[in-house]
Amino acid sequence: MKFVVIGANAAGMSAASRVKRRMPDCEVTVLEQTFEVSYGACGLPFYVAGLNNDLDLVRIRSVADFEKAGIEMRLGHTVERIDFAKKTVLGRDLSGNAFYAGYDRLLIASGASPRKLQVPGETLGNIFTLKTPQDAERLRAAVRRTRGSVVIVGGGAIGLELAEACILQKVRNLRVLEAADQLLPGFDAEFAAAAQGELANHNVCVNLGERVVGFTGGGNVERVTTEHGEYEADVVIVSIGVTPNTAFAEGLEKLPNGAIAADPAMKTSEPDVFAAGDCAGVWHKLLQKPVYLPLGTYANKQGRLAGDSVCGKPVSYDRALGSAMLRCLGLEFAKTGLTEAEAKAAGIDCKSVSVRAHSHPHYYPNACEIAVKLCYRESDRVLLGAQLMGERETAIRIDPIAVAIDRGMTTQELGFVDFGYAPPFAGVWDAIAVAANAAK
Repeated sequence: MKFVVIGANAAGMSAASRVKRRMPDCEVTVLEQTFEVSYGACGLPFYVAGLNNDLDLVRIRSVADFEKAGIEMRLGHTVERIDFAKKTVLGRDLSGNAFYAGYDRLLIASGASPRKLQVPGETLGNIFTLKTPQDAERLRAAVRRTRGSVVIVGGGAIGLELAEACILQKVRNLRVLEAADQLLPGFDAEFAAAAQGELANHNVCVNLGERVVGFTGGGNVERVTTEHGEYEADVVIVSIGVTPNTAFAEGLEKLPNGAIAADPAMKTSEPDVFAAGDCAGVWHKLLQKPVYLPLGTYANKQGRLAGDSVCGKPVSYDRALGSAMLRCLGLEFAKTGLTEAEAKAAGIDCKSVSVRAHSHPHYYPNACEIAVKLCYRESDRVLLGAQLMGERETAIRIDPIAVAIDRGMTTQELGFVDFGYAPPFAGVWDAIAVAANAAK
């Protein structure tokens, strides 16, 4: 069997390695348009921050590692189209030479690219996005050498991580511009307001409801113009999400944003064609449909199971909940499942409960307050989602709630789970249990 993979990062290489292990005689070929493979993009903001000074630490496995395993790695190969009838992938290498690769089964794991603003001046120097290790090197160098203003466009998780990175790199004048009316899309307003307050405590200017309409300057950017004002900028970081790399995959069923629609076995609308990672949707457990959640956790899980699926093993990954966590300076945030607004938009009758409880008893040092907000179905109190924030010992607490949602537990059941107790770690009633027992 000839198995071709488009894309050499988490999903693609997980699948390629899985297939090669399960079917040693299979011809596995990976087509990658860059010269980077198998790296952890989620670690890049911390390199920019100076918390990690060895960029190679985000590189998981090398090309040589994969070739030693018998996988053919064809780097610098850009896919331009797929002939599904002839089962052929066509494109060009860096020299402009045409290539084609025939397949029996194909995995599209082409990832996503940073979204662009599509405004005048976007090609000026010192305007950065963050996707690759090379992006991180260039951005860190620019942030370190600037003595002027840095503007971050986008107030999502990566934007806030980069705000912290800039502060740790001693940037004096920092501004975050967000087109929406709050930071942290996907979180409720009180959590977004807390993040905004934390940025303000570190002298970061936050402008909400301001859409960027252009950049001006000489060779490098000097000013950012929005619908409401103009701001000086020596460095601009654009962090407004990603766009799936799927333009070459014409003819496949796609989600509204262009991501490839795949079922829980990672199968697409074409026979013998699979899709996984940031170029594809992932099946949401509560919504029971493919949604776009470009997270490394899903890329790795989908890639592994896609490899099994390619080998003919029955698989089903239908358990995505959108679980995510981040740190914004002195606060930790985490979310899983649906907010009340998201549940109601999906036609689910639900309620929410919010509590504040302590991370551990006050008679042990350094206890902090944790805010917990649970969303649950009104009729039977089955858990639907949760949001958390606190200074410490907070984000990891989202994991038992994700398990509870995955298993269809009620708030009453969660409230009496046998959580561990010792004063350095938690109270006799953990913050999670306190919130669950407050649900009525």
